[in-house]
Amino acid sequence: MLGTYLFVAWTTFVTVDPISIGGLPLKIVLLLLALAMWWPHRSGKPIPFALSVVAVAVAAPIVWWLVATLYLHPYDGLTPSPTRMRMEHASHFLYLLIYLPLADTLLRSDFRRAIKLWLVPACLLCALTWAFYLLYRHLGVDLGVTLTTTGKDAQARVGPLLGVVTPPEVSPGRIFFANHILIIPTVAVLLGWLMRASPPRWLPGILLLVLSTLYPIHSRGLTIGVLAVLTITAALSLPVRSPWPVALLGICVAALLLTPFDARATEFLTGDRSDASSQDRVVQAPQLLEAFQQHPVLGSGLGATLPSGFYRSSADPYQFELSYHQILFQNGLVGLLVILGLPLVASIRALLAVKRLSRDERALAVAGVAGIGGLLVAGASNPFLISSYGMLALAVTLALCARAAHMSTRQLAPA
Repeated sequence: MLGTYLFVAWTTFVTVDPISIGGLPLKIVLLLLALAMWWPHRSGKPIPFALSVVAVAVAAPIVWWLVATLYLHPYDGLTPSPTRMRMEHASHFLYLLIYLPLADTLLRSDFRRAIKLWLVPACLLCALTWAFYLLYRHLGVDLGVTLTTTGKDAQARVGPLLGVVTPPEVSPGRIFFANHILIIPTVAVLLGWLMRASPPRWLPGILLLVLSTLYPIHSRGLTIGVLAVLTITAALSLPVRSPWPVALLGICVAALLLTPFDARATEFLTGDRSDASSQDRVVQAPQLLEAFQQHPVLGSGLGATLPSGFYRSSADPYQFELSYHQILFQNGLVGLLVILGLPLVASIRALLAVKRLSRDERALAVAGVAGIGGLLVAGASNPFLISSYGMLALAVTLALCARAAHMSTRQLAPA
């Protein structure tokens, strides 16, 4: 699993690849290496959802690349070029292929050994975030923060990590990178592990570290996504008979509404949509829906930009915060069914399997369903899902659902 671990670690700690090989970003090279190293040593067991994953990761980009060639868009002749944007957009889907070695390992190995493959880097990312926050915000240490763009596109870079790093005098202070989407499946898995019989004594401390990382990142999308994880887990935890999900949900809601833990999330949940970030989404929504209505079945294709000329980012003018509006515009109704159908079907399969599983396996199935729910909620208003780190997060939760489906089949098999 060395190749898989290299890809997972690199994707967890690198937002923008500083290295390319033959014009390919290192993430793609590491993904191909991971698949090549896993294939000769695969277990040979049927992997649930494998064909659907390959369809979304490989077939869908090919289809919607061809769709994109049928239409002209206002970015023609501009930088970045249409071809480059199509290639970048298509590559985002490919990262879902990491599901194959992750799921295969989870099916044939002990849960703890398999899950640590990606859980350890994700927890280390949370620890690194806190270290950055304390050093930069409170001790004044120069982390080499570089402002890459200004104005509406403002982003900051710390080494290979790109996101929002506010100056020390700005309040609230933020140390946020897009890779933090991995917090959602991390919370789901840690909570699922905690609901199993005899969890490790150190586990609540690690879960607290991950949950507390929502404070320095101040991402309301991720905060609401984590709340969705806790809510879904609490609702499904009756068969597991664990008090942890309900207790943590109550504590997190109280911390959110009664303290300045995440003012952005609190304002949004209480109905305040007046901030600039919300207004950007208000502007995007009608334009994306209007463009979708021009090609409602298959959309306008990969890398398509709005005919109105509106863009969210000059570096990636085909990307928008409203992910599902974007999918409708670029992939149409068929694409929306293909892309979202996979996680929804996997969740349903896991839920149907719950009654046939042992307590420990039920907890993992609930974690998979809750993780998918949290990702879908967070992805509704943020461009998280269709990215290298978003696909890694989705692959992990799909692998948990695959384990549930596999274990329930074993329960039904004759002795």
